Amino acid sequence: MATARAKRTDRYRVYGNVAYDPAYAPRREERREPLVRPRERVAARERVRVRPAGYVAPTAVLGFALVAVLAVLLLVNYAQLAKTSNEIVKLRQEETTLAEEHAKLTAQYELAFDLKSVEEQVTASGAMVQPQPGQIVTLNIQEPDSAQFYASQGESPLQTLWSGVKETVGNLVAFFQ
Repeated sequence: MATARAKRTDRYRVYGNVAYDPAYAPRREERREPLVRPRERVAARERVRVRPAGYVAPTAVLGFALVAVLAVLLLVNYAQLAKTSNEIVKLRQEETTLAEEHAKLTAQYELAFDLKSVEEQVTASGAMVQPQPGQIVTLNIQEPDSAQFYASQGESPLQTLWSGVKETVGNLVAFFQ
């Protein structure tokens, strides 16, 4: 009976209330677990494989070139703006000095020509006399003033148009320089 019992347990493994079929469960003899834990090996890294160089898209090159050109133009414009700002500051300083000089020169001019002294000198010599009431003439024009412009006879309308276009183009070129 003991042999029969041993055979029965040999056929089925039991774990708690669960029985395993020996066909599905590995046997202990077949699967021996080592008593010593195996050492963990350091994984060797694979060599990095370099991808072969591909081609560069022409649109990407064109895009980078366009961005580079625009960046250079932006820098040039910033340089022109800084130069113009410096010139404006210098011209404003020059304007203030010239305004002060103008005020000084105007005062000197007014002091140089005193109209009362000039009138006294001219009336004393007899070169200038006060007007008599019969010498004063008053004009009373009832119609409004008008002016007419006559072009010279030598220029044709096409020449006038062409000179106007040239002047306009010259002004635009001067503005953008």
